[in-house]
Amino acid sequence: MASYDLILVGTSFAASFFLQEYLRQAKPNAKILVLERGRRRPHSDLVQMRFDLRKIGNRTFKRDGKKPWWYAPTFGGTSNMWYGNTPRMLPEDFELHRRYGQGVDWPLSYDELEPYYCDAEALMTIAGPSDHTPFPRSRPYPHAAHPLSNPEKLLAETHGEDFYACPTARAHHAPRPGIATDRAPCCASFVCNFCPIDSKFTVQNGLAHLYDDPRVTLTLGAVVQAVSSTNGVATGVEWLQEQPEAHGTAAAIKSRKDKSARGELVALGANALFNPHILLRSDLDDGVVGRYLHEQIGIPAFIHFDGVEGFNGGTSCTGHHYRFARGEVRRERAAMLLETFTRIWLRMVSGKWRDNMRVTGVIEDIPQAENRVTVDPSDPTQPLTTYSTHGAYAQASIDRFAEDLELMFKDLPIDKIVVGKPRASEGHILGTARMGNDPATSVVDGDQIHHKLRNLYVLGGSSFVTGSVANPSLTIAALSLRSGRRLFS
Repeated sequence: MASYDLILVGTSFAASFFLQEYLRQAKPNAKILVLERGRRRPHSDLVQMRFDLRKIGNRTFKRDGKKPWWYAPTFGGTSNMWYGNTPRMLPEDFELHRRYGQGVDWPLSYDELEPYYCDAEALMTIAGPSDHTPFPRSRPYPHAAHPLSNPEKLLAETHGEDFYACPTARAHHAPRPGIATDRAPCCASFVCNFCPIDSKFTVQNGLAHLYDDPRVTLTLGAVVQAVSSTNGVATGVEWLQEQPEAHGTAAAIKSRKDKSARGELVALGANALFNPHILLRSDLDDGVVGRYLHEQIGIPAFIHFDGVEGFNGGTSCTGHHYRFARGEVRRERAAMLLETFTRIWLRMVSGKWRDNMRVTGVIEDIPQAENRVTVDPSDPTQPLTTYSTHGAYAQASIDRFAEDLELMFKDLPIDKIVVGKPRASEGHILGTARMGNDPATSVVDGDQIHHKLRNLYVLGGSSFVTGSVANPSLTIAALSLRSGRRLFS
């Protein structure tokens, strides 16, 4: 049986940013095995496939209920179909219980994570508003923020204390001095999930070189099932090996062979569906593993303006309104971040075709123990998700959303506001192996190290204690960089 210094599961944000830091400090003769269940597809194939990746992903787990969970089972993972918005979590998001009596506090603070936020932003060459942000910064963004649209400029003028340009991994043509990127500037054609010109950061266009390092062995088609352990020490990984070209098909399942390898260190960088499934299959069910599955709730709306055209911003999602995303309002109801979009939706009104702006209210949820991942009893090789609904804390903000919008736009020239229904998914998968200081209520510590197996890392969105309103990918990347750096300290 082959033996490695590190066995890493996955190739998306959590795994790749951990590998970035590990390789930076590892010995020249280090041996690393990376196990990825998907294929390695060129960008042109990913664009052509578009939402077929979700369909492939849907065949890899079972659902008890209607709630969808979206991810991309391919090399680079969900970086291939994320939207690219990269706000940080707020300092208060890490202290929700101490400040407002809600949820559970994280075992680390914003200040502890802040340097790693900067490092992650540098690696992704984020475009953002360095001189006007809702979170403290020690370094400027690599790129200047994308230009705002006309309605957003009005919001910035009237609500400057709450309105900010959205930081994004969609490249901008005006980088800071000394910053370079090979990615083309955003074309603002608004198909960002599968960027046609490869402007948005992905593992493939930003970190693929890590997997070409001679110390790394990348194995595709590896469906990891369990971590082996002896006397409280992780000793390796067990997986089912598929033929990568047949992944996601009946032929792939028939072609599976049992494989295993030994490892001095094991890091699970799959998502919050598969990390807990692997732990549960490893006889590591401590009553917490798999619980607290959650994500944000998104509510779309349209702002119909009177004499203000909305189609002239520099990228797709260009603004963030924090009026109800922070402060004492969070004692009574969940935070709500308003995303504003440049993408045009025509109004069927003569002379006002473009006097319109799409917005989305993103509402946090307090994770609930009954929403969870277990092992599918009909097919133990797959996880099973059980999700009932979001909590009362989130519902209180959903009920106030239309009223909040009226307050946020009351000083602007508008005809009316049209509010939609909550969306089925925000495309985020969080919780299920949460971090904390108490092994009785958490799975990993603040470094994302398993409480019982101290040479096992459980990385990514599964370690989130609460979700906040921020898109999670930047925080996932920063946490992985922090874990990788502290490993060698």
